[in-house]
Amino acid sequence: MNKKIRTDSSANNMNLFEERLRRYEDETGQISSTPISTVIDRVSHLRKTRENDASKAIINIQTSMNLDLCFVLDCTGSMSHYIEAAKEHILKVASFINSNNSNIKLWVGFCGYRDHYNHGDRLQIFDFTNSFEKFKMYITNKVTAIGGGDIPEDVLGGLNAAITEMTWSNATRIIIHIGDAPPHEQQPCQDYD
Repeated sequence: MNKKIRTDSSANNMNLFEERLRRYEDETGQISSTPISTVIDRVSHLRKTRENDASKAIINIQTSMNLDLCFVLDCTGSMSHYIEAAKEHILKVASFINSNNSNIKLWVGFCGYRDHYNHGDRLQIFDFTNSFEKFKMYITNKVTAIGGGDIPEDVLGGLNAAITEMTWSNATRIIIHIGDAPPHEQQPCQDYD
């Protein structure tokens, strides 16, 4: 009787093992039980596949910890009362991410926009840097509110420049837009104050 119970138990264990092995093979897309494959070969292959999948997941996590953060700011005259507060908060956000998340490698950039008729001063771009100090100096010393004249601004031009004229290099990309006016329609508005 004991011999029969042991045999039944061993058979159940082998069936359970084979069932799990087939399930893992189905998950990985491996064809199960080819006549040439031994159980050891199948287990070895599955182990390698799982290790590769785990390595890829770790690399994806590490890659996602590299972050491009771009601030897009309305720098028109209508922002003159708010520009210092906006700059202060931009620096607070960048500083917080930079100092409180040691696993994140932060590249920060800036794109200021004005209005269509500001021509040479319409866009103000500071491309991505991993130096918070350089970014802080630029924001503090170079960003000012000028121009304007009508209510809508070149919001879409600013967002487009941030996307197309800056050097985005990381998989995780964030734009924070700060402004106080809606965008122009297709053509610049001629309704100046």
